Amino acid sequence: MKTFITFKQKLIMTYMIFIVLPLSTLGFGAYHLYSQAMEKKVSDFAEQVAVSTASSIEMYIHELERFTLMPYHNQELLDMLTIMQPSNSLSEMDMKEIIEKNFSFWQSQRDSVEEIYYFGVPGTGMKRIYSQGYLPPDFTVDMMPWYETFSQSGSNTVFLSLHKPIVNYYNDIHDEQKVFSLVRKIYKSTTMLEYAGYFEVDFKLDDIQKMMDLVNRDKNSSYFIMDSAKQVVYANHSVDEQLLANLPAIPADKQGQQMMNIGKQKNIVVYSKVGGYGWTVVGYVPVDQIVSGIVSVRNSMILLGIICIICAILISTGISYQITKPIYRLIALIKRVETEDFQIEYVNPPRNEIGHLIRSVIQMSRKLDETIRNLYQAEIVRKESELQALKSQINPHFLFNTLEMIKMKAEIDEADSTVDMITALGKLVKSSVFQGNGFITFREETEYLTNYFYIQESRYATRFEMTVDVEDEILDWYLPKILIQPLIENAFYHGLEMKQGKGKLSVTIWRESDYVKVQVADDGLGMSPERLQQLMLQFQNSTSYASRSKKSIGLANVYARMQLYFGGPYTMNINSEQGLGTQITLILPIIRSESEVNIYVSRHNR
Repeated sequence: MKTFITFKQKLIMTYMIFIVLPLSTLGFGAYHLYSQAMEKKVSDFAEQVAVSTASSIEMYIHELERFTLMPYHNQELLDMLTIMQPSNSLSEMDMKEIIEKNFSFWQSQRDSVEEIYYFGVPGTGMKRIYSQGYLPPDFTVDMMPWYETFSQSGSNTVFLSLHKPIVNYYNDIHDEQKVFSLVRKIYKSTTMLEYAGYFEVDFKLDDIQKMMDLVNRDKNSSYFIMDSAKQVVYANHSVDEQLLANLPAIPADKQGQQMMNIGKQKNIVVYSKVGGYGWTVVGYVPVDQIVSGIVSVRNSMILLGIICIICAILISTGISYQITKPIYRLIALIKRVETEDFQIEYVNPPRNEIGHLIRSVIQMSRKLDETIRNLYQAEIVRKESELQALKSQINPHFLFNTLEMIKMKAEIDEADSTVDMITALGKLVKSSVFQGNGFITFREETEYLTNYFYIQESRYATRFEMTVDVEDEILDWYLPKILIQPLIENAFYHGLEMKQGKGKLSVTIWRESDYVKVQVADDGLGMSPERLQQLMLQFQNSTSYASRSKKSIGLANVYARMQLYFGGPYTMNINSEQGLGTQITLILPIIRSESEVNIYVSRHNR
């Protein structure tokens, strides 16, 4: 009986060989033998820390940019800021109080916000400068250092590096704390096409300090942020002036590393740019702290290291082969299943977790094959049932009313018109009987509609004006049977019948590009927007024919049949205004021949 060794046990054995054995063998000499590799790894790690920190700062500034969108979240406030003469009767003092209260509320939502300002575009008739602090009465936006360049640029935002707050500068406040800022153009609320002012937010360095404190925990390295003018934005410790002086211009690449001598000490200097904001995260690590001076045993350990590596390679190769062989065979089986070949076999699978997985995959493929076959048959039956259900839902209301009217007319005058009406009705009933593949030509559909209108004219006399207009080009093209009549019936019973006075109903069929459009329009009662939206959602979201309301069953029938036959861009659009009427437009494919009809019929049957 074969020994049962689990996959987990084999992995543990591999770990023992590849980790414990080499580490215990090489032990004390590994770090010194690969000092240069360690130096490279530390350099790469330091660079990645710089890159990660720069990325975090960039994401943080992106978040602050989203904060500057706050004026757009309050339409009333946006109107106050951008409309020169608001529709309400608020005074300038009231507006200033409301706006600055909003500024204070926004500032309370983010601790790092120092000041918030809004500057109107100069030359628009009103000064419109709002802030939380005091600004001199003669202060204007064109006094801002960013105004001239930013106002002429196509950018929506500008980032300002470390600077003294505006309030402190113009009020001669000797506060050493500096801020960085984001300025956003605020567009007019009426058009959103031209901007009406500038929204500036000053931010403290508190959050930046927290991020830099995290990366400066390691005493062996130090990181700081500087801007494009080599001004130190933030540093946990004082930065050596020699380091700043010897830093070359940061190249176009966003990140990099280099060796630099600072005094008598050799350092690894890494850097990473913070997006397009002009900031750069710079870090430096003394090489002496990485490379140990103990290298005397390096040569004596080389031979031992080589022997260990060869042994590890030979042993790992053998074990890996034993582990991966059934996995590759399992992958081959799964690829066969992906190509819908479910008749897969695996002779004598291993007695471990991989073998259990192989047996499960084989069993699953067989069940999947059986399930797909059952679903395929069930889908065919379901689609046939759906089509039969749709065909059986043609509303009998019209036929019932017509027969009642014929009986009444025959009892009153026994005129020949009764015969004409019965003849027209017979043609309608004959056309309604489903035969063949369920498609007829537009010529046959036009004759059907003519008979239908004749019966309605006999019933309602001259109360309605009904027209049918079909382009000659499409008369011999095809469409599904009884697709237009439910729309006309809906127009009569829900739009025109309750209307006071004479009504109009028109059917227009024409070709537009690669489609055939059928439009049924009436000037009846129409529908409210709520009812129209409810009707369209009902058609699109309903998955059960029984769930549709009886009032819309004719329209639902038409919509569902079009989806079953055509799908894609072919649909039904309804435009209606209450009291003005309704327009229903069908967008159908061009079907010129019986062979094209069979394509749609076979597609439905699949």
